Amino acid sequence: MKPNIFNYAKSELTNDAIICWMLDWTNSEHEIYKNLSQDMIRLFTKNKDLDVESVKIKKQYKNIDVLVEVNDSEVIVIEDKVKTSSHSNQLERYKDTIDNEEFYKNYNKHYIYYKVGNESQNNGVEKAGYTRIKRDEILNIIKKYRDLNNDLLNDYIDYLESIEKTSNMYKEEDDINKWDWETWEGYYNHLQLKDDIKDGYWNYVSNPKGGFLAFIWNCEDYNYVKDNKKVKYYIYPQIESNSGNSDGEKTKISFKVECKDTAYRKELRENIYERLEKLLKEYVSTDDLKRTKLKDGLHMTLIEINNINTRTELEEIIKFSTKCLEEIKCQLTEGEVYTNV
Repeated sequence: MKPNIFNYAKSELTNDAIICWMLDWTNSEHEIYKNLSQDMIRLFTKNKDLDVESVKIKKQYKNIDVLVEVNDSEVIVIEDKVKTSSHSNQLERYKDTIDNEEFYKNYNKHYIYYKVGNESQNNGVEKAGYTRIKRDEILNIIKKYRDLNNDLLNDYIDYLESIEKTSNMYKEEDDINKWDWETWEGYYNHLQLKDDIKDGYWNYVSNPKGGFLAFIWNCEDYNYVKDNKKVKYYIYPQIESNSGNSDGEKTKISFKVECKDTAYRKELRENIYERLEKLLKEYVSTDDLKRTKLKDGLHMTLIEINNINTRTELEEIIKFSTKCLEEIKCQLTEGEVYTNV
C-alpha cells in the first residue's frame, strides 16, 4: 500500500486546502475537473441546476475557514473540522458577520459545516443556521472522479473511505472488543437515529486510564418529593466504551443519578439503587452486576452492567435498561414520590 499524504497531514488547514483545490477548478479549462468543482458547489448550495461560471475563494476571511463567491451571486461559508468541534459560538459569529456584510447584501448565502471525523449529531449545527455536509456526501461526489488518476484526489478519496469503513464496521462485526474508536463513534451516531433512543448524545470523557466514549440517553428531569419539597434529579444510563477495551475493562453500562440538592442525595441514590438492582436482576446475571462505591457528588454511579462482548448483547441490554428506568420513574411510595416534571 502506498503512503497517503492525508494520514500525515491531518490538520484543518490541510482539509481547507483540499476543499479550495477542488472548488478552484471551475476557473480552469479542464472540463472534467470543472465538473468536479461544479458538483461540489452544487452540493454546498443544494442547487443541482446551478450553472457555475466563476469562483473566487477566500481563506480565513474574518476568521472564516473558507469563503467562496460564486458567479457574483452566491456566497458559501464553510466551517471545516477534522477532529475538533465548533466552539465559542463561532458558527453564529461567522454567520452574523456575513449576514451583516454590506458587500454580500444581495448574495444568496449558504452556511456549510463539514466534519471529516465523527461527532455527536446534537451539537447545535442546524440550530446555528448551517447545513451539515457529511463525509459520505463528499465521497459520493469525488469517487466519480477516481479515473482522473490524480494522486492528490485519490489520496483524499482513500483517506475518507478508510474513516468511513472503520466507522461502519459495527454493521458487520458483532464482537465489540474488535471495534476501534471510530467504530464506536459510528455506532453511537447510529443509536442517535433509533426511535426508541430519546435525546441520545455522546462525548469523550477523559480519565487517568486514557478516557472512554460515553453515550447517554433518556436523560430526563424528575422530582423527588419529600417533606413537601420537590427536589429535581436526573437518572440516566451511560454506555462506557473504548477502543479494543485498551484499559483492560470490558464495555459496560453505568446507571447514574444527578442531584444538586446535597441534603437529599444519599437517600435518593439509595432509594433508586434498591429498585434498580431488583429490576436488573430479572435480566442480568448477578455476576455481571457491580455495585459501585457510592460517593457523594453531583453525578453518582449507582450500579454497572459488565462483561458485554457483542453488539447483540449490548442492544438487548439497552432495551431492558430503558424499560427498567421507566419502571422506576413511575413508582410511587408513601412519602417518597418519583414523578415526571
